[in-house]
Amino acid sequence: MANLLKKELLSAIEGAMEKEGISQGEVARRIGSQRYNINKVMRGKFPVTLDFLLKMAESIDLEVEMKFRKAKK
Repeated sequence: MANLLKKELLSAIEGAMEKEGISQGEVARRIGSQRYNINKVMRGKFPVTLDFLLKMAESIDLEVEMKFRKAKK
């Protein structure tokens, strides 16, 4: 479940970056990281925390909402 959430968030980040013309280097600068770390995350070659992805999303003004509901039986 956590990996699916991370993949969905990363996909949304990628889409927003592309739409806004924001580079990996710019995201890295905004969050105080290195471009190569962002590149590895985006290619799935670097273990990433949800916190790191949320920082990336925040840096490009991407609002993240979470909804909780009771599971269907």
